[in-house]
Amino acid sequence: MTEDKNITVTCPKCGIKMNNPGSWFKKPGNCCPGCQLRFSTERFKRSIEEAEKLA
Repeated sequence: MTEDKNITVTCPKCGIKMNNPGSWFKKPGNCCPGCQLRFSTERFKRSIEEAEKLA
């Protein structure tokens, strides 16, 4: 399951790379540590679920 694995995501606004567990990206209210851009958790959740289906 990808919730336990680290995923690297690049912020589209500031370009900082974040390396966190998949579960972190699914939690509502998380923001980029560089520019404080709030993440769309629903979008991440769908993408992670699609990746899990392919694994």
